[in-house]
Amino acid sequence: MHNSKWLGVFFSLLAILALASCGGGSGAAPAGNPNPQTGSIFTIGTDNPPLPSVVSVLVQVTSITLSDGTTTVNLLNGPQTVDFAKLSGLRSLLDLEDVPAGNYNSATIMVGSVTIGFLDTSVSPPILNTLTATVNPMSVTLPLANPLVLNDQDLVGFFMELDLKRSIQTDANGDITGNFTPTFDVKAISVDDADAFIDDFYAGVISVNPAGNQFMIQGPHGRQFTVDTDGNTQFDDPSIMPANFDTNTIVEVSGVLNRVTQDIDASEVEVISQDHFFVEGLDTFVTNTDGHASQVNLYARAELPDLTGAPLGQIDPITLTGNEQYRIANVQTPLTALLFGPSSQLAGQAVVFGGKLDTSVNPPALTVHRVVLERQGQRGTWVPGTTQIQSGNSGTFGFDDNYLAGVLLPQPLTVISTQFTNFINLSGLSALSGPNPIPIRIVGFILIDPSTNSPVMVARTIEEMNQ
Repeated sequence: MHNSKWLGVFFSLLAILALASCGGGSGAAPAGNPNPQTGSIFTIGTDNPPLPSVVSVLVQVTSITLSDGTTTVNLLNGPQTVDFAKLSGLRSLLDLEDVPAGNYNSATIMVGSVTIGFLDTSVSPPILNTLTATVNPMSVTLPLANPLVLNDQDLVGFFMELDLKRSIQTDANGDITGNFTPTFDVKAISVDDADAFIDDFYAGVISVNPAGNQFMIQGPHGRQFTVDTDGNTQFDDPSIMPANFDTNTIVEVSGVLNRVTQDIDASEVEVISQDHFFVEGLDTFVTNTDGHASQVNLYARAELPDLTGAPLGQIDPITLTGNEQYRIANVQTPLTALLFGPSSQLAGQAVVFGGKLDTSVNPPALTVHRVVLERQGQRGTWVPGTTQIQSGNSGTFGFDDNYLAGVLLPQPLTVISTQFTNFINLSGLSALSGPNPIPIRIVGFILIDPSTNSPVMVARTIEEMNQ
């Protein structure tokens, strides 16, 4: 069955996750030094969420350079187009490069074109509007509060957050003017830093070692990574373990880079597709037939493999038959009554569709086999007086999302905290107290509570924000 004007290329998330096709360093060795000292720098990107209704902010990052006052090194092996609006608290790997060892104290980020997409929810189903922004300045140089110290053969990180709310300029009425002022926060991080965690990396499997505890993946630009798993790695589908992977398998991997091997030490692995195709995005409208989702209007943010020449960043329908397999990506919760399935899809969820793509017809035809609910980030405020503690960190509270999900999901949204929830800058659920709203960022899953037939968010991480 056909999905008209088939889904926009993986300009966003896979662009943000795309690693360089080879690990060659971008800094020149000092003249006359036959044995230059080099190390590796990985770059992690995230965002401070944009204005309500903004679904996409495509930023062409042409280069990221570090300087020690004398030597300048580039952390990107070529320009990348990054959809920062999709992150909202998720940390993603932009690149990994070998560069000369040194103490780098400033960063320069160069920006090319910027395209902003926003939903018009005054009509049903919502439609997508886009504008090409005027970027000024196109180069931003920022000091590092703590120098990035790279020793010989070491691995350290560079973290960058794009503040979209301050970058997207608005008029007195709050309307987007089309002017874009890149506003970044940057810092040096270690491999053990919380901001070094890779929330999700989509790639195709190319080989598996005989023991089944290690496999190799390849991103869209050809860069290959080894993924190591152990007894602590969580698999979303115990019936499909790495020993069962083949070259048609597409996975999402979460974890950290190993300082010594530069492998990805996986904390979570989920199978997205066994048919060599997937598309990921945000549900903007769900059509139900006889109580089951028969069509989903998806704003596509990523896909693999790339459909060359397909329209960019549009909302397109995906047809469902009811025969798909539904899964939740690595959700840790004892609340088994919460639902995700053919009768419980809704606008505002981040979802991956995996299946068989027939490119012999135009438009290409997709038969969906797997529907996977993904974690997503949301930013807003804790609602005073709403915290209900059952035991320890298990309980609920109200949350007002001030950004995109706030126009698709109820306000306030009920958030469920469990013993598996990780708290950052908070001592636990009991810290959400007092008479004033608390700015927080939540990473978790949007599910349906059948007792109320209403959306709830199961929190993986709750972080108090400084602003």
